[in-house]
Amino acid sequence: MFGTDSSPPVNAGDGGSGGDGATDDRLVVAFAMEQHLGHRTYCQNLRDHVDADDIAPVWIPIDYESEGLAEKMPASLAAAWSGRRAVRNGLARAGADAHVFNTQVPAVLGGSIVRSRPYVLVTDVTPIEYDRIAEGYGHRPDGSGPISRLKHHLNLRTMQGAAWCVGWSNRAAQSYIDDYGVPGARVRVIPPGVDLERWRPPTSDRRHDDGTFRILFVGGDFDRKGGRQLLRAFSTLPSSAELVVVTRADVPTTDRVRVVSHLNPNDAELVELYRTSHVFALPTLAETFGIAAAEAAASGLPVVASDVGGIPDIVLDDSSGCLVPAGDEAALAAALRRLHDAPDLRRSMGHAARRHAEEAFDAQTNADALLDLVRRAAGR
Repeated sequence: MFGTDSSPPVNAGDGGSGGDGATDDRLVVAFAMEQHLGHRTYCQNLRDHVDADDIAPVWIPIDYESEGLAEKMPASLAAAWSGRRAVRNGLARAGADAHVFNTQVPAVLGGSIVRSRPYVLVTDVTPIEYDRIAEGYGHRPDGSGPISRLKHHLNLRTMQGAAWCVGWSNRAAQSYIDDYGVPGARVRVIPPGVDLERWRPPTSDRRHDDGTFRILFVGGDFDRKGGRQLLRAFSTLPSSAELVVVTRADVPTTDRVRVVSHLNPNDAELVELYRTSHVFALPTLAETFGIAAAEAAASGLPVVASDVGGIPDIVLDDSSGCLVPAGDEAALAAALRRLHDAPDLRRSMGHAARRHAEEAFDAQTNADALLDLVRRAAGR
């Protein structure tokens, strides 16, 4: 069981005096943030909502760019070396009172400077949980050799040394406890937030008045996100259905499948696609969370998605959408057809999705919750 807000504050270290010549009384917080996949969106949304008067944030992007090192050493080692340098240099310059890491990887790479201040870990998936879903990500799980044992030891030390361990989902949070022995009182679930104003539903009933049943899919990793399965399931739907695919993958456009490949997270055109669609589909084969599904919920869209990873935290089955088994094209097609045939059902599910987003995925509320943990970790 995870702790509640009535549990005592954790003071994991000396508070420090702030970095970069700070002379005010604000808490200087270094945010070391990974920049790949959905973590870039998470970082962008968090930056937009960390605006407390008592917090002075210092942002340290971690992108693992090897800067030519890959020519001198294996690519994975070059990326780790580059990441370690970015973390250590960034933290040294910040001279912060507390550190926040998304994910645990920068915290492990940073070494002793990480532990010089209280720190909060945030992650969408722990390493052991990632190994469990390795096949879907094309990832090779750690074995039992000395390097794997060392990695586990470093992850264990880093997680158990954190003032707080935050999971994007209940599944990630539970892994801290079950797989790494972190006390539940120091574990929290704080999902990535979305800007509820930006991702608001349309004020008119535009998505129901043009005679087209529009399904929206958003995913850079088209194959892992179940794009191929969705194309086949979609082909069984009536001709009044249209599929809009937002991806960088090479997907052919047809008379019923529209492919959009030039959009970035939070683009106005992307937001408009959510507002003018009827259903969001994410039949992913493996997923740690799924920020796009949370954005869909905030947009008032029922979501049809696979019952994997953190998705059940986003989609309330048969209330705000439909959960289907990963890879089950027949179940996917049936769920989409059900919503195609029942406009009132998809309206009610869309309203439920928006309510759930307001309760669970408000970017400002969730950023404030994270900052509260940082304050408590630093003894403020």
